[in-house]
Amino acid sequence: MLKKLNLHALVASIAIFATFGLTSAQAGELKIGYIDIKTALENTAEYQNGMKRLQALSDVKLKELKTLKAKINQAEKDLMSQSLAMSQEHLAQKQQNLKEMGKNFQRMQQDAQEELGAEKNRMDMASMERFQKVITAYGKKHQYDMIVPRPVFLYADPKHDVTGDITKLLDN
Repeated sequence: MLKKLNLHALVASIAIFATFGLTSAQAGELKIGYIDIKTALENTAEYQNGMKRLQALSDVKLKELKTLKAKINQAEKDLMSQSLAMSQEHLAQKQQNLKEMGKNFQRMQQDAQEELGAEKNRMDMASMERFQKVITAYGKKHQYDMIVPRPVFLYADPKHDVTGDITKLLDN
């Protein structure tokens, strides 16, 4: 998501500069700031708490998957050790049960990945929504003409970096 935002911001910034054909005199009148979006968002307490919640959810899902995998492994061992003593019908039933357990494991694995991905997306969307409001209010309050993401520039004077200010505002 941040990569998409950075690409869109880069294209938009190039389009703005190309459209207005800014001369150096005009550019001197503009107040432009830049921000490292990833750093601003990831250094907030809200983001760090969200990542902890996501890690806890991941740990729970991983534990469930490990438990099921252990059951599958045990069932495979039991089947191998007892297969000679079983009737063909009983063996086929055990193999079918093992196959179903494997399918269930794969489904659980996919569901866990989807759930974690969806939770991360919700967290990112909420953060970006809040980020947009904060950056807009900050830009208006401090009379910036533009605040662009850091990767847009090959060089920018650090005095124009508003990352720290935005991170503090996001934490409030």
